[in-house]
Order: sequence, then C-alpha cells, then structure tokens
Amino acid sequence: MHQEEYDFELIVNYLSGNNGTEKIVEKIKKFLDQKNQKYKLVEIVKPIPISKLFENGKILIKKGVVCIGGDGTVSETLGYMLKNNIKAPLAVIPTGTANFIATAFKMVKNRENFEFLMKGKIKEVDIGVIDYGDEKNFFLLGIGLGFQENFLRITKDRLKSCLGIFSYIIFALTKLITLKKIPVKISFGQEEINTKICFLTVLNMQASVLKVFPFFKDNKVRSDDKIFDLYYVEYKNYFLAVLGTLVFHLFGKLNFGLVKSARAERFTLESPVFCGTQVDGELRSCLPVKIYFHSEPCRFLVS
Repeated sequence: MHQEEYDFELIVNYLSGNNGTEKIVEKIKKFLDQKNQKYKLVEIVKPIPISKLFENGKILIKKGVVCIGGDGTVSETLGYMLKNNIKAPLAVIPTGTANFIATAFKMVKNRENFEFLMKGKIKEVDIGVIDYGDEKNFFLLGIGLGFQENFLRITKDRLKSCLGIFSYIIFALTKLITLKKIPVKISFGQEEINTKICFLTVLNMQASVLKVFPFFKDNKVRSDDKIFDLYYVEYKNYFLAVLGTLVFHLFGKLNFGLVKSARAERFTLESPVFCGTQVDGELRSCLPVKIYFHSEPCRFLVS
C-alpha cells in the first residue's frame, strides 16, 4: 500500500468561534512554505465529527498534526489521531470561543507565532476516555453534567461568535434560575455515592476562563498524574444548589464546604433519568458512562 508522507497535517475548523480563522490559516501556510515543509490540509466547513475521518494508513505525518480550532476541535482531532494510529505530536492554534486547553498550556500566543512547530518541544498530557458503551470519546480538559451541560445546550453559535466567552457566562447565569435536581450514582474503587446533584464535573486538567472567573483552578488538578478530580454540588435545596454552583465557578478551591470531591483513576456515573453530558465543551451522549485513561498520553508540541 502506497503511503504519502507529510511533515505536518493541518486540521482547520472554520466553524469554531473566531472569525479570523482564514487569516491565521494563510499565515501558517506561508510560514510552512518558507520553511520548505510539506503539509496536508483538512478543512472542516460543515458539522462533521473529525474523529470519524478515516485515512486507512495512507498517510505518514512526521512532525506534527496542527489543530486550528477550539477545545472541541482539539479533542476531536485527538480522536482522529488515535483511531488512525498517527504517532506525531499534536499542536494547537486556538481559534475557539473559550480555548481552555490552549490557555492551560499557555498556547494562546501561538496564534501569531508558529516557530514552536519547528523546535519539537514536547509536553505529555493524560488522555481521558469517556465510554458510553456504544461509543467512546477522548478528552483532555474534562466532562460535565447538570448545570454545565444545560447552559452549553442553549448557547447559540451566533451569540458565541458575537460575544465570545461572555456568551457562556450570560447563558450560565440564566440557567442558574432553573437548576435541576439529578439523581446520580458515582462509583470508584470500592466506593459508591448515591446522591442528587445539580452540577458535576470530572477534570483532567486545570481550567480558567478569566482572571475573575477561575472555574475552580486548583493546584492539585494535574494533567500528568493519571488521576481524575471529580467535583459535585448536592441539591439539598435551591438556595444551597445555586450558592454551591457559584462558589465552584467563582472562588476556586475555596469551596466553603459546599462543593464535594473525589479522586480516582476510574469513575462510573449512572442515573435513572436522562442526563446528557458535555465533553471538552461539546455536547455528547447521556449516562451511564465509564471514565478512565487511555493507555498512552498525548504528546503536545509547545512553545
């Protein structure tokens, strides 16, 4: 079987939050041309799962797969690489709405400076797997259900393109008015927790939105320790549910006893009612799910 060789593969999601994607693509193409690098361009112009793209072993990427998009695009690109057995490291040029992953690794400045692609500096990051039974998704940041999944579901792309990250905050505030009570069973190791929650998240890495909106930035949440950090707010009454949700997102690790947590290598989440999930900012399937780590880490090209 003939195999085409490329230095880089560019996966561009024109549907991500930033309207300047076209200019960034032209700049990186010019940069690679000047460096005499051979590259393959994959352009996403309509809603299709990148992870479903299948190369059937026809290409060899030697230096890196460059993802140009937001957090969901990064996770989908990771899935594409794993399913196609692409061993090259992953690079991120952030053009999404929130860009949590790029921010976590200080990659935001890579929007205009592509020299890091040629230096080959690597950072390894654990890969999370969320297994719905009939399908699997890969994630780097984390998953969420309840409050996070609900406001993400109503976030409109048009508003996201106009207001960017503030669209998330606006919709989040509106969903606080109608917090739902969800019965959930959390299983890990030999332990089992049966409770009712309004919010639950499983994090693989720290996340921050704005300096004034830390989204529970906690130093013990690390992306290279093969441990997930699970946080949830119990729904005892509406007042405590709202207060706990706000505390988690606004005050970081100062949870004032309102946010409960658990740490483990694997979690199973189940519910007797329909409960959807979001994975790295993208809406996915519903509970039950198993959450565990992929056998190998993701190799990131970083500056």
